[in-house]
Amino acid sequence: MLRILPPLCWTGLIAYFGGSQWGGTPTAAWLGPLLRALLPTASLEELAMAHLLIRKAGHVIEYAVLAGLWRRGVGGAWAPLSLAMLTACLDELRQSFTPGRVGSMTDVLLDGAAAVTALGLIALRARLRGPVS
Repeated sequence: MLRILPPLCWTGLIAYFGGSQWGGTPTAAWLGPLLRALLPTASLEELAMAHLLIRKAGHVIEYAVLAGLWRRGVGGAWAPLSLAMLTACLDELRQSFTPGRVGSMTDVLLDGAAAVTALGLIALRARLRGPVS
């Protein structure tokens, strides 16, 4: 039972990041000046693209970690993938009703790809280690 506590807590963190305070406009307010300082010669379009890439990297990290935690908690591959995808769908559905946020099927697909990749890397690592004796 304790093994499912980490993925449940991580799911709560994902829900927090899905709130209106983490939308594109609020994150641009503090990330924009930081990006301008780090990339002083970048155009506005390049800064906007960097902001978008950072936000999408957040999705990848969130769902790769979630899939790995569910893999550790429940084992197998299909259950962790299903739970990660369910989380992605519910989070984007909730965002579609959240002021300042937009639910996105593209984000669900990105989240799913991150989960599949993480589970694939976990399986590859286990295969390369060989059978435990």
